[in-house]
Amino acid sequence: MLLSILVIIMKKHKILLSDISSNYFHFTKEKNLESIEGKGLEPKISFHAQSLEDTKKVFFVEGLDNLLILFDCWIHVVSKYPLIPGAFNLGTKIKGTNIFSKAFINIYFKWTNINILHKFISYKYFDLFLKKYILLNIDIKEGIDFSFEDVDQIKAKKYDRNFLIKGGYSPKYSDLESVKMDKWNLHTFTNHGINSDKIKICYIKDSYKMIDILKYALDNTNLDIKNICPVLYQYLKKRNLI
Repeated sequence: MLLSILVIIMKKHKILLSDISSNYFHFTKEKNLESIEGKGLEPKISFHAQSLEDTKKVFFVEGLDNLLILFDCWIHVVSKYPLIPGAFNLGTKIKGTNIFSKAFINIYFKWTNINILHKFISYKYFDLFLKKYILLNIDIKEGIDFSFEDVDQIKAKKYDRNFLIKGGYSPKYSDLESVKMDKWNLHTFTNHGINSDKIKICYIKDSYKMIDILKYALDNTNLDIKNICPVLYQYLKKRNLI
């Protein structure tokens, strides 16, 4: 009901082929639309990034290809996320700077590889995401709202390269030789929000559902999904989406 009301009020963006590699997109829960219509997108540090990010920002991607890459990273991260409360924050503080911390982290990652529950939870989480989230087109400009030269604060924390990869920064789509942002993980300047008049709700064929936008992106992507986004690919196969 909320979406149907706000769709009438808010500006709309029809997904086109040009969106595969251009324009900027941010996703959010449908229930956040009322707040966004009034206040825009406010910079923040998400709950799961409290121990990773240092400053408040609005995150986004460039083009739907990079949205698919972000999905791959996201499912991967959830499949590694500790099920014990507080363990994630502890893990992010252990950078693997000595033999003991490296051994501890390696054991944990090996355990998640064989723990079926982790993958099951990550798939269910992404199922829920596709049902409850919507995609927004944001009209922002480099140099005014963000800079491609800005630093990815997670990469700048000097984690072991191997741990960054296991944590979702695949060398297939992340430049691990630089601390600069990747186009699948962009953000605005620190404490810089996006006004509501620069935000549009995305749709495809009269549908605002994320699953339909995902299908469109998959049908028109320039990426080799099986190779570049293997975690997403396995999810799509399991859900009979490819």
